[in-house]
This record gives sequence, C-alpha cells and structure tokens, in this order.
Amino acid sequence: MHASANDKARVFRKAYLAEVETAQLTVLDVGSAIVDGQSLSNRDVMTNPAWTLRGMDIEPGLNVDIAVADPYDWKEIATGSVDVVTCSEVFEHAEFFWITMLEISRVLKGNGLAFITSPGGGPRHRFPVDCWRFYDDGFPALARYAGLNLLEAQVQWVPAYRKGIQWRDSSAVMQKPVLDAEAARLDAARIAIGKSLRNPRPELTELQTLGAPVSPAPLSAIPAMTGKSAFAAREAELLAGSSVFVRKARLVLRQLREARRIIATPMRDLHL
Repeated sequence: MHASANDKARVFRKAYLAEVETAQLTVLDVGSAIVDGQSLSNRDVMTNPAWTLRGMDIEPGLNVDIAVADPYDWKEIATGSVDVVTCSEVFEHAEFFWITMLEISRVLKGNGLAFITSPGGGPRHRFPVDCWRFYDDGFPALARYAGLNLLEAQVQWVPAYRKGIQWRDSSAVMQKPVLDAEAARLDAARIAIGKSLRNPRPELTELQTLGAPVSPAPLSAIPAMTGKSAFAAREAELLAGSSVFVRKARLVLRQLREARRIIATPMRDLHL
C-alpha cells in the first residue's frame, strides 16, 4: 500500500466515520497482507478500540486474520456481517474484480460502507498477477453492478501528492442500501449469477439459491449518507500549498525517474 492510498483511507475515515467512532463496528480489510518492502496498511488507519478489525487475504501472512479458500467466494465471512470494508490496491490484482465487488456487497450490512482504491495508471506489479487499471467511470459502473449507492469517486489525475503520482489512485466510497425481503432476494440472485460466470461452465451449486427466500441483512450503526467530496477536498488542500511550477516539476521529475528506469532495464524486460 503506497502513501497516497494510505492518505485516502485516512480521508475516508475522517469524512465518513466521524459520527460512529464510538459505535461497535466490524471492519474488514480485503487484501490485507503486508508484503516485503511495504509497511503501510489500512489496519493502521482504522485502529479504534470500539471496532473489530479483521484482515482478509487469499493466503496466511502478516496482517492476515482470515485466509479465504476461494478468492471469489468468501464462505469464511457471513453475509451481512460487516459494517465497513476497506480494499486498497487489490482490484488490479483480481482477475475477476467484478466478483470481488459482489462479495464486498454481500458481506456488508445495510448502510455499511465500502472504501476502495486501485491504480488508474503505473507500471506492472504482479501479486501474483496485475490485470487492470481504473478510470473515472470504472468504480461508478461497479457500484451500479453490485447494487451499491455511490457516494463519491475520483481519479488522482492532478499531482497533488509528492510521491506515488504514477499510480493515479482511483478511489471510491459506496454504501449498501437497506433492503426489504424481496430486494434482498433479488440481490442474492444477482450475486449468485455473477459468481457463477467465472468458469467456462456455470457452477450449478451457486445457482441453486436463485429464487430462495432471503432475510434482509442486519442494519449497521452507520446512518444513510450522501457524498462528501472528501477526496476532491483533500486534493484542493494539498494543492493549496504548492504552485503550478512545483506541480509541473513533480511531473518532470517523475518522467526523469521513468526514463532512468528504462535506460537501466534490458529491452526484453521493458513493458511500456
């Protein structure tokens, strides 16, 4: 997790969770493992004695409380059991990120919040694969697909941060709507259909739940919210302390570092 993504997680907490700092919340960090060369994590950002923090990843490791057997079917995590999902720098590594989005929606309580950030640019970095980048319309489309309310979304096109500007963080905050029994049934059907389509032949076991009655998810202590444009406000705050010349200088220095990398890299290993 790089520094600008970590800062955006702090922006999310301050803007959207200030009202529930004393509430008993369950926070799930998806893709929580801290790998070699990294030290920042959402656990640092979300630490609160009133909250239960659980790190989830696809294998055991540092900062992992739950290792799921199937990255696209989190049987280890109950439906409607989580108040907040954080997911930083994971979607680019998920081959079927749309199913990841459905699972995030499934585990959220009614009014539960999801904070997601993933690169909109930057070099290839496999953990173990690197498949996708997300532009301005990506997360709004995913919110609609998963039946979540989009509160805000932003791509960091402007070099507001001193480091990590090559990643162009794409960030979003979404909220799970409160569903009645019929809407919950349809939502469960949406998830079952979406999860079944990752294989050449649909998994019939996943489709067997279609049409079955479903109880609405428990309600989170988080109230229904409207967007706060928190990422744009943070960008404006950062830019207020730097001139246009300084911002352009950052871009030039970034390009010079990239040029140095290209010169030092054998042609067979270049991915431009």
